[in-house]
Amino acid sequence: MFLKQIKYLLAVSLVLLIVFGWQYQIAFEKEKSKQLEKQFNDLNQIYTDTVNDLDEVRDENETLFLQLHDALIKIDDVEKRNAELELILFNQRQTYRHAVAMQGSIMPVLTQSSFTAQMYERAWVRLGAHGLKGIGDALVEAEERYGVNSLVLASIAYLESAGGMSKIARNKNNLFGLGAGDIDPYGHAMSFSYKDDSIYYVANLFRTNYLSRGGRFYRGENLEAIGIRYASDPLWAYKVGRAMSIIARSAIPEGR
Repeated sequence: MFLKQIKYLLAVSLVLLIVFGWQYQIAFEKEKSKQLEKQFNDLNQIYTDTVNDLDEVRDENETLFLQLHDALIKIDDVEKRNAELELILFNQRQTYRHAVAMQGSIMPVLTQSSFTAQMYERAWVRLGAHGLKGIGDALVEAEERYGVNSLVLASIAYLESAGGMSKIARNKNNLFGLGAGDIDPYGHAMSFSYKDDSIYYVANLFRTNYLSRGGRFYRGENLEAIGIRYASDPLWAYKVGRAMSIIARSAIPEGR
């Protein structure tokens, strides 16, 4: 009887031990699962934060790239503008130096002076050439359109129209004495609706007939060559060159 009780107690103890062990194992696995779940959640949060950080960095990089692209475009525009300004200043210096050195008569006419309309308007005021006021824009446009140096055009107009005050200039808007000739100059002089029209006309005339190889009156590319067929006065080219010097000094009094 006693032995049976001992066996029973041992059996019960073994069952209890197994049950307790099983419960402990379950509790241990649950705790382990919680820890693993926590680690997973932490890693997932780190991953999410990393992805968000990378997205922000990517957005920032895209923004910086766009800013850099815009900056490069602006730098390129500034460099181009500086190159244009350098060329303008070079052209102005070259034309100015030729003019003040009284070399206008032998200077190639198909060159860029890069003089501005404001420069010419300043010159007309200083020279009292009131009849030429307002033609600065047309002189610049003629140079751009036909390639004829605008200081040359301005000087011929100044010389031929007596500063824009001749009867032909005032009544016929003809600044160059076109068609006038020596007999009945006023009667034979061409008429234009505007003074600007006479500037464009003579610029095109010079470019086509006097300064293009094969042109009807081509003799060379300077004022002396043009004067052979354009003017009856043998000193015409010299006088235009002198006018170039006067206008250049008035347009850019400080020099270049």
